[in-house]
Amino acid sequence: MQKRLLARSVSLALTLGATSGMLSTQALAQEGNTAEQAVEKISVTGSRIRNPDMIANSPMLTVDSDEIGSRADITLDTFLNTLPQVNPAGGTTSNNPGNNGQSNIDLRGLGSNRNLVLVDGRRVMVSASDMTVDLNTIPAAMIDSIEIITGGAGAAYGADAVSGAVNLKLKDDFEGFQFDINHSNHMEEKDAEEYGFSTLLGANFEDGRGNAIIAFDYSKREGMIKSQRPFSANATSTTTFFPEGIYSVGGNAPSQAAIDSVFAQYGVAAGAVPAGQNIIGFNTDGSLFSAGIFNQPYNVENWRYPVDLGVNSRLFPDRYSYNFDAVNILVLPLERKTFSTKFDYQVTDSTEIFATAGWTNYNSKAALAPTPFPTVEIQGVNGTDPAAAISKYVEPNSVIGFQLIVPTTNPFIPDDFRTLLNSRTGDNPDLVGSGANEAFQMRQRSLWGGLRTSEYDNTVIQYTLGARGSFNDFWSWEVYGMQGKTTVKESQTGNLDTQKVQNLIEAADGGASICDGGYNPFGRNEVSQACKDYMTIGASVATEYDQQILQGFVSGDLFETHAGMASLVVGYEVRKFEYDFDPGSLSGPVSGFNTQDAAGGKNQFNDIFLEAFFPLIDGMPFAESVDLTLGYRTSKSKFTDTVKKIEGDSDTNSAYKAELSWDMGDNLPRLRASYQRAVRAPNFGELFDGSASNPQFFDPCSVTSEFRKANGDAGTALCKATGVADPSIFVQTPGSQVSIGITGNAELAPEKADTFTLGAVHTFENGLSMSLDYYKIDIDDAIIDANVNLIIADCYNFYGNNSDLSGDYKSCQFIQRFGGGDILGMANPEPGSGGDLPGINSGFIKTSGFDFQAGYNFEASWLGGASVNMNLYVNHIMEYKTQELPFLPAIDYADTIAYFGVNLGQSFPAWKANFNTMVSFDDFDFALRGRYIDGMDNRLNAEMPLEIEPTGTDAVMYWDTSLTYHMTENHSLRLGINNLFDQEPETYAPNVQSGTDPSLYDVVGRRITVSASLRF
Repeated sequence: MQKRLLARSVSLALTLGATSGMLSTQALAQEGNTAEQAVEKISVTGSRIRNPDMIANSPMLTVDSDEIGSRADITLDTFLNTLPQVNPAGGTTSNNPGNNGQSNIDLRGLGSNRNLVLVDGRRVMVSASDMTVDLNTIPAAMIDSIEIITGGAGAAYGADAVSGAVNLKLKDDFEGFQFDINHSNHMEEKDAEEYGFSTLLGANFEDGRGNAIIAFDYSKREGMIKSQRPFSANATSTTTFFPEGIYSVGGNAPSQAAIDSVFAQYGVAAGAVPAGQNIIGFNTDGSLFSAGIFNQPYNVENWRYPVDLGVNSRLFPDRYSYNFDAVNILVLPLERKTFSTKFDYQVTDSTEIFATAGWTNYNSKAALAPTPFPTVEIQGVNGTDPAAAISKYVEPNSVIGFQLIVPTTNPFIPDDFRTLLNSRTGDNPDLVGSGANEAFQMRQRSLWGGLRTSEYDNTVIQYTLGARGSFNDFWSWEVYGMQGKTTVKESQTGNLDTQKVQNLIEAADGGASICDGGYNPFGRNEVSQACKDYMTIGASVATEYDQQILQGFVSGDLFETHAGMASLVVGYEVRKFEYDFDPGSLSGPVSGFNTQDAAGGKNQFNDIFLEAFFPLIDGMPFAESVDLTLGYRTSKSKFTDTVKKIEGDSDTNSAYKAELSWDMGDNLPRLRASYQRAVRAPNFGELFDGSASNPQFFDPCSVTSEFRKANGDAGTALCKATGVADPSIFVQTPGSQVSIGITGNAELAPEKADTFTLGAVHTFENGLSMSLDYYKIDIDDAIIDANVNLIIADCYNFYGNNSDLSGDYKSCQFIQRFGGGDILGMANPEPGSGGDLPGINSGFIKTSGFDFQAGYNFEASWLGGASVNMNLYVNHIMEYKTQELPFLPAIDYADTIAYFGVNLGQSFPAWKANFNTMVSFDDFDFALRGRYIDGMDNRLNAEMPLEIEPTGTDAVMYWDTSLTYHMTENHSLRLGINNLFDQEPETYAPNVQSGTDPSLYDVVGRRITVSASLRF
């Protein structure tokens, strides 16, 4: 059996960076190559079977602690996101990420809520209502290695392990004192500074029966704003919320004659400013300006502010738009402190107790440009929506979306603008009055209120206490309990109380009797501190999560077969989770950050799991060994919404797996295959939470679009039927965003996922090791948020479902246009929905591809006997297909790059690869690491085929290098350069996030890193 073990223990060494970090297709935890060292039973991530020759039957890699720290990254996600099977999701370089500045990992692009993060094979404390783990809370100083299994692990670990699991293995039996410090910043600009240090103290006691480890980490990251890099200094999109204020015609437009008359005073030719368009803005001197129409012969007219004062110079003077991106964050600041400890004690020869404890506190910050307002609706005096403001100038039972309502009695109305108002003869049925006396609509941006900021204070405490041992030489047991609490406190600035803004605007004196000077919305005017205090809201939002886990299992030998010993694991697990969200003062008609209602819930899972290992063949020709592993888990769950008092029904689901390992012997490859069924129960965010988002969209009603050209009068009629005031001149400006509300759905059913993998691993006699694995993951009844571009495309017959171009078609009913025709909202037309789009078990996600690994180590005599380690890891994605709503087509997003508004982690280059070389000689290690990202088409090419020609990206190669000097056996110093050739991020259009995918590409640039490690 030991000879068989050595023949099968193919260890594929892949160095991923500046040290001798090891990456392996197998999790064979050997310290050497002798049979004597291999007899201890081990386990691998994805299985609880412990066996002397247990090896991974699903694609897996292992990274050691040296490699994790090789780039001097201060957060784990920054390193993990460079691995080819990980799709970078929201993290350090995504402005205003939906995960509130947390660090998550996303395997295969299936979402961070579809993979598990484990520590020593056990679940840890979560930090969000979607049950994801914040990697910022993991004690980095304690990590010995990381194992990543990407073939599914639902049978082994339960719900959420659809795409796999990330297992962080902590140091064991550590003795001595270790101090590590690292620092990095941009080489030329000396910004984007990161630094951190960690201490680790460990000791054995009681003649080696016990070991205790204490660790402390501190890290800090300097934030950056987008104006610090040329590629991101100017917004790639526009906004219709101007600091100067912008007038919305709202169905009661001024006459062309009045507009020509007023603008003639400024020397503007007649007809240069068309009537009926939302393009009139206000100069502080009382004159008016025209914002122009993008890509049309209507340019900016009579602009009287400095052009360099917040103007988007990409578009000016073709179109005026405020440059909101210059002050947005490019890299999130972070300060983190972590304390952790680990304890093991051998009570008897057959019983051991173990415990871990951890405390993490970190602060992060997100910042956005000053608040655009209003971002809520305005309702009549009989309105009952607590999230909408009230105006007496809105008709009863009517609602106006995202516009201030200004009466013609407002004392600040400029004379030139009043001339336009007096020329009106129409009637907006949603507003009181008609003609010249009817109130009007406008919107603005609160430059005077400062940035919108969110400061996050996250504290995580978790404890684990357990025991393990053996009954005899054949059977062992383990039981543990885990308790954790996460507290997230968010402090916001820059929000506005829309009702109070409306109160000032409607007051006869412009609000002067309410606060000093009142509020003048016409131009960039000064606002008194008293009025600022009256209109702004400083909000505090708090969320608490509590988690308890109790698990126990027994494992051992079942019976001897002709091929070896069969073994079994049987266990029981209880998981309880509770959360409470308190929106504080962030409720009501607030413009700024999205408001949420109070939320809270509980859930409980009761699982029974078992796993069995059966050796089938041993010592046969072309079948040195054939082994089968079977697994099964049944889970009973129940959810409760503690705020809405909704008691969910109990639900029982099953997950299972079958894994086959076939060692062909005689220097032939080992083949491996697995099939897994995983079931993911809907999380609290999907069941009960509401949210809002503002994704980017493309509008086929632009007069220059292929849709308009191809469909002529019928296309024009559909655009008019769906709310475009004048389709003959309507043009969408770049980067427009649409507001949608998403609500939880307590009727959601679990997702079901099937994973199949097939692969081969082999080591050649010359030391070259290779593996090739095919994977396919199919998720049915997938819970997916609606994609607004697919709904828009369906309305305008991109998929052939609305061939009559009818405005009554279902998808068209979701679209809400305002003013001249811009799409500002996407609302559910179903009665009783409140306009929100619920999450549903709407479709499927299918992905497949190949993983390839190769490693080669040799002694180079031509380098004076230096040791050379060369390694390669490649991922090729063949398919990533989703169907998001039952009436929409399935779309394959493989080889496409995501734009803003699509969930982060949704860029899918066809090829990703890491190539690494390390040369070790005397006391020095030289490492060179290359990371390849294939070029991609823009995602819009798949969603709206033949409509536009969006730009994609070219292939990118990043190179990192380092030199490590081993001063002594325990002391080392490393100097490195990340992004050696200062490769800039790929930019493409349309897209909003600085014109790039800031999670996928390096947005900082060439960095120099210095690290030191001292051990005593």
